[in-house]
Amino acid sequence: MLLEKLRLLECSLHGDKRNDREWLELILHPEFREITMSGVLVDRTETISSLLSEKTALYILSSDFRLTEMGRGCAILYYRTSYADGIRPALRSSYWLCSDKGQWTLLFHQGTPAASTA
Repeated sequence: MLLEKLRLLECSLHGDKRNDREWLELILHPEFREITMSGVLVDRTETISSLLSEKTALYILSSDFRLTEMGRGCAILYYRTSYADGIRPALRSSYWLCSDKGQWTLLFHQGTPAASTA
């Protein structure tokens, strides 16, 4: 099931793999871009550098995954995150592309602070 496959790939970037250069270079499309939660547009090189420089990674909780297939070999994954202590809730979207060889890569990601529900 595609939703589960992309969920696992996405969540791999929330754990130990986020400090693995080889994995990041494999999973992030060469034209990868991200709009960060602070509203800054960054590219693949900046993202990899930032992730590799993290000293301690906070555990990220992810939930409410939804998938929209845009056509053959491309899909958008939507979900929610927060840190384990509940701070920094966010709405996230990721645009994934599948190569002719069946390798999914992340082309675009955006994290937006979630509106308060309190």
